[in-house]
Formats: sequence, structure tokens, C-alpha cells
Amino acid sequence: MSVMDAFRLNDRVALVTGGGSGIGLAFARAVAEAGADVAVVDWNEEAARKAAEQLAGETGRKVIALRADVSKEEDADRMVQETVRQLGGLDVCFANAGIGDEGALVTEYSKEDWDRVIAVNLTGVFLTDRAAARVMVERKRGSIINTASIYGLVGDFGMGAIGYTAAKGGVVQLTRTLAVQLAPMGIRVNAIAPAFIRTNLGEGKLREDVPDPELRKVHEEITRRTPIGRWGRPEDLAGIGVFLASDASAFCTGYIYAVDGGWLAV
Repeated sequence: MSVMDAFRLNDRVALVTGGGSGIGLAFARAVAEAGADVAVVDWNEEAARKAAEQLAGETGRKVIALRADVSKEEDADRMVQETVRQLGGLDVCFANAGIGDEGALVTEYSKEDWDRVIAVNLTGVFLTDRAAARVMVERKRGSIINTASIYGLVGDFGMGAIGYTAAKGGVVQLTRTLAVQLAPMGIRVNAIAPAFIRTNLGEGKLREDVPDPELRKVHEEITRRTPIGRWGRPEDLAGIGVFLASDASAFCTGYIYAVDGGWLAV
């Protein structure tokens, strides 16, 4: 097999949660361009449908749209079952769906916000991984890729993201534990840890045109502190996504791949 052939995903099926926009859409587009059929999953059914139609038109692959709330056990199980039923199997799973939190000092941080963020960003990843693994174990192969964050490796930088950082730290350890557990069964489990990516996460807190002047100052400081000198874009994660989904990473499991513009090197 040539090096370039190792990156191909022909005749494979991928599922991407949070696939209707942002990083998830970038992952879905990348694996479709590499040859996979794709299930685009999102809690926003209209976003999933539009993304699926767009990707099918762009790539010629079979792309389906599914609605799911990954924090609900029955939804996580159903989205995997529907992927297998409609696309014929499951080879790659991106557990990517996530939400931001309100951001506050710990003295003011609400339990409601904590519960909401942990439910989606940690429990949702566990439920997605478990449902995918149940299919992959039977086939004795598969790749699970979790979206973690540099906030799972270092503390928050001026945004008060207490629940988010705790959840992403949990995703890091979940990834390592499942990698060890599932490796004998032919399943690889890795995580991608992005830094600051321009998406709509957290009700627009990461957008370039954020209106809050204090938050804009934080954005400027993040840009200044990042060695590459800019924020990331969703498409900056596409290459690592295809690598981890494909045979090019056949000997890679249990690792957290930071895509951070050099943030962790400082």
C-alpha cells in the first residue's frame, strides 16, 4: 500500500456527532472527500440535513442526516443503529458534539451549568463511544476519535470555563482508558485536542466578531500568545481527522493529538 493509499477511506462508513457545523462539519467533509460514506449527526435536525445534502453534492458519497441528543442513552444507541442500517456498517466514529458553558468564577458557577456541560461534553462522548464500540467489537476493527481540547490538558485562559475544562479532562482519560481496553479487539481510540477555533461554540464567544469588549481583549491575548499568531479554523483539523480515521494511523492509539498553533509549547 502506498502512503497516499493509506489515507483513503473507500468502502468505509463514518459517523460524526456535532456534524452540522464547525469542527464536526469539517470532519464530515474530510472523511467524505477521502472516500467514506458519512452519517452527519446533530441535535439540530435542519443543520444536519443541510450539511448532508451539501456534502453529498460536493463529494458524490452517500451522506445521511440523523438527529440525536448525545447526552441521552437512547439517542446515542439509535444513531449508531441507524448508521449501520442505512450505510451498512460503522468503521469510524467521531465523538465530536459539544457545547460551551456560561463562564464564571467558581464561586458563582451554577450546578445547572455544570450538569448541562458535563452531560453533553463527557457523558455524551462516553455514550457515543460505547455505542460505536459495540458495533466495532463484532467486526474486530474500527477507529474512534474523540474531540477533547487543550483545556483537557491545561487550565482555562480567562473564560471561566469550569465545566468545559473538567469535561475535556475527562475525555482525555476516557480516551486513554478505552484505547487500552479495546486495542486487543482491533479498535483504536484517539483524541484530537484543538486550541481556540473560530466556531459558534458557547453562543458565539469564539466568533471573531464577538461584541463584548472584555472578551475581545481575551481574544487578542490568545492571538498574541499563540506562536502561529492566529486562531484556528475548523478546516485546520481536517487532516488529522483523516489520518486518525485511516490506515495511515494503524499503529496509533491512546494518544491525544493537540492541534493548537503551538499553544502547549509555550
